[in-house]
Amino acid sequence: MSKIELKFQIPNAQKAAVLSRFQTKNIQQLQRQTQYYDSNEFELFQHQLSLTQQLKGQNWIQRLKIPALHQSKHSKLNLELEQQDCSVLNLQSYIDHPQLDQKIKKLLNTLQHHLTLQFESHIERWISIVHFQNSKIRVDLDQGTIVYQDRTQTIFQLKFQLQSGTIQDFISFILPYIKRYQLYLDTQTKAQKGYLLAKGVTEYPAQNQSALILNPHDSKIAALKKIILNCLAHLLPNTTAIASGQFNSQHVHQARVAIRRLRSALITFGDWSNDINPSWAEQLTQLFRQLGTTRDLDVIRQELLPQLRKVAVPELKLDELKLPESSSDNGRILLQLFQSSAFTNLILALFEFVHQATSKTAKKSIQKSAVKKISKFHRQIQTDAVHFLELDIAARHRTRKRLKKLRYSIDFIGSLYAQKQVTHYLKTLKPAQDALGQYNDLIVAEVIFQQLSKTDPQVSWFALGWIAAQQQHLLKQSAHHLQVFTQAPPFWTTA
Repeated sequence: MSKIELKFQIPNAQKAAVLSRFQTKNIQQLQRQTQYYDSNEFELFQHQLSLTQQLKGQNWIQRLKIPALHQSKHSKLNLELEQQDCSVLNLQSYIDHPQLDQKIKKLLNTLQHHLTLQFESHIERWISIVHFQNSKIRVDLDQGTIVYQDRTQTIFQLKFQLQSGTIQDFISFILPYIKRYQLYLDTQTKAQKGYLLAKGVTEYPAQNQSALILNPHDSKIAALKKIILNCLAHLLPNTTAIASGQFNSQHVHQARVAIRRLRSALITFGDWSNDINPSWAEQLTQLFRQLGTTRDLDVIRQELLPQLRKVAVPELKLDELKLPESSSDNGRILLQLFQSSAFTNLILALFEFVHQATSKTAKKSIQKSAVKKISKFHRQIQTDAVHFLELDIAARHRTRKRLKKLRYSIDFIGSLYAQKQVTHYLKTLKPAQDALGQYNDLIVAEVIFQQLSKTDPQVSWFALGWIAAQQQHLLKQSAHHLQVFTQAPPFWTTA
């Protein structure tokens, strides 16, 4: 079974204290030189593979790190090589390996003559093995550099690994470190950091949500844990980017979406476990609100203003419009938000929940329970669609949220049903969701331009007139798309 591990970044102000703690007689100290191989197009990296040679004593250890289900577990295949020529790669042992996925074997076979050294790391590692309560925990402090040609990046990272014992002990052991040193989560691997260095970019691509596959015979709690892990795999790479200061508006957008998905999962499917803390959903709501209007302002800058420029006369001087601060201007606040102990503690609580030992299978399929969840949203939307144009703004906003919750729920449990019917159902849902999403963006923009009318009246009143016309158009579109959607047969009745 893969070992559970968590990595953390250390604030600059705390690095000396952490280093001093590890520089004692009882700490093992090692030097690690690791070479990272890939094609010039980084095809291994694009498939989430890492092929390395690591100098260990007098021998080079060739290691293939393969994709894992989520950020906290890893799977590695090791191959010891002779010291004389570390640049000679032996891929045939992987290609012949009985447990390796056929797609990975095929890729390795294709690339075996095109792999070269891309970058390397030089790490000084302090290792502490701790017996805590009934568990054995390894703590690594890594300090060093990643090198690509004439470019370098500093590494200073703390990693905790549960080698045996319980997840409760593991989290209890970590929490005092969080409090004392203000550690914050870091999901980026050294391979990812090296990739950024080699490509000469500062921002790792924003992480979108990934498909989730449930087993019909999963127990409810096992299914819920898979759902939460899927949300965390979406959330944490984006919050890592924001906490590091290397992010853009897409990281903020995807973080917001991931938070909404996670909160929706806890509210909709939370009764599948008695161990769900009701405060988690509320903490996520507060976190979402703390993100402020960053995404709304980015939408105005990136989507609405270009449309206004197409219809406005030059005299309006839209480029001189002074919008409030957005994520690009307010990065320090966002950085502090995802470096905070409050956020870290919330993630650790969720992490502890998903790794608690429970029954993984059930005698009955969870489909019946899942249908009760999604059919409720479907009926509510049907009711809203009948008199949608007569609803007030708050009620229309409620309809939009119901559509979102329905979409998120289907993303979570859709794999339990025939994919053709699920795809058709989602195809009829998407136009209504998109139209209502655009309508909501205009509602937000209307409020902002009303506030700006005091300082930029000419531009603001032009924008408000255009927004009002677009709102009416989108309302009619939304009503039409809702009618089409509610007439489509639900996929859970078309088996």
